[in-house]
Amino acid sequence: MSGPASGEAGDNLRIGLLGVDTSHAGAYARILNEQAAIPGARITWVWGGQVRADQPGARTLAATYDIGRVVAEPTELLHQTDLVLVVDDAGHGRHHVPQARVFVAAGVPAFLDKPMARSLGEARTLFRLAAERGVPVTSSSALRFARELADDEAYLADLGEPSSVVSVGPGEWFHYGVHAVEQVYAVLGPGVRWVQRTSWPERDVAVLGYGPGGPSAVVQVLRDATCGFHLTVHARKGRHAIAIEDADAYYTGQLRAVVEMVHTGVPPVPPAETLEILAVLRAGELSAAADGARVHLADVLA
Repeated sequence: MSGPASGEAGDNLRIGLLGVDTSHAGAYARILNEQAAIPGARITWVWGGQVRADQPGARTLAATYDIGRVVAEPTELLHQTDLVLVVDDAGHGRHHVPQARVFVAAGVPAFLDKPMARSLGEARTLFRLAAERGVPVTSSSALRFARELADDEAYLADLGEPSSVVSVGPGEWFHYGVHAVEQVYAVLGPGVRWVQRTSWPERDVAVLGYGPGGPSAVVQVLRDATCGFHLTVHARKGRHAIAIEDADAYYTGQLRAVVEMVHTGVPPVPPAETLEILAVLRAGELSAAADGARVHLADVLA
């Protein structure tokens, strides 16, 4: 990887935080700077951008979590950055790729918050640039790194071959439904062939098919119920339900995986899997627009 020099003191990573209009910004700053949960990794600058009334601005965030610099332009400290966290939520992911592109082009590893992009083509373009530059880039929902999923991994394996997974989460289909979709991928992995989604004003229900003989998943994104994040696995030897509640653990797990990526050069989620998840979300949009017709991922990815 041809990137910037490693940190200012030994192997410390200088991390830039791009965007504050999401609760993820405060969570990442708290874990990295206040808790020092990942030794050798620290947010050293923050750029604000759009501000939300329910979230602290860049200067407040910097003062709260001892972030050294508040920059006026996202690229102001480009060459003093070892990792950039692109979490700007304006446009619900529409700006992630344009904001990350200049960092990746300069050799800076990047994490793009969920969803990586609204456009599958934009995401492909950034991954292509990252491959050309030899720079690791990743995007994911933090739910993939839930402590509860890791704790129950062996138990789920003992249940045998899964038949179906039911994944539930709040919000709307694309921007927030990505959490419920990635919960499925954390258990079943990639390989979805088709999506059928029915949408009501206050909820979405989608079926994800893994092909002949493979498992299926039901993803429910609810706006008319207090549901949190929940997963139920039905398998040959039984069923098991998991409520995912430890937010600090899944954010910490996600950050640990991203920092490890900088050291190894290997993204924790393969680019092909991230593109498949984006295709699932897009297929869900197309299916709902076609009254629940089955949409094949091959067509979306093409």
